[in-house]
Amino acid sequence: MPITGIVVILALILIEPFAAAPQSIGTLEPGFGQAIVVLRRAESSEATSNEVSELVTLLNKALELNREALKLNAPNGVGRRAELLTQVDQILSTVENQSVELAVVSSQRAYRDKVFTYVGAAIVAVLGTIIYAFAVSLHQKYRIKRTYQMRVGLK
Repeated sequence: MPITGIVVILALILIEPFAAAPQSIGTLEPGFGQAIVVLRRAESSEATSNEVSELVTLLNKALELNREALKLNAPNGVGRRAELLTQVDQILSTVENQSVELAVVSSQRAYRDKVFTYVGAAIVAVLGTIIYAFAVSLHQKYRIKRTYQMRVGLK
């Protein structure tokens, strides 16, 4: 058992640097980091995958436009590059705003669901207790009735 544990720990130590190596895609606009952080915050606040996928699609579009802008280095492409970077900034601000809204909405929804769950569980517990007490009462009345109906006979 200890040898297996040591092998697993060594494997995790050796594999982790390769799995955690960041992939460089070139120079990104400064807003990408903040947009990703806000998007992850929305995702961790129990947003559904459909809600997050729309924002991820917008973020991917911004990445594509950023790549396209990086390819335009020629003097005649300066105007187009500025236009693309403006679009990237607009998309990133949209992603950030919608992510914040999504985080708030999904947090409220999660809180509401938890409250409904706890209240529902309390109601079910009370109803279960009442039904159990009623069943015990009926059973007790049945046993008392049977006891009074007993006949003593000679053998």
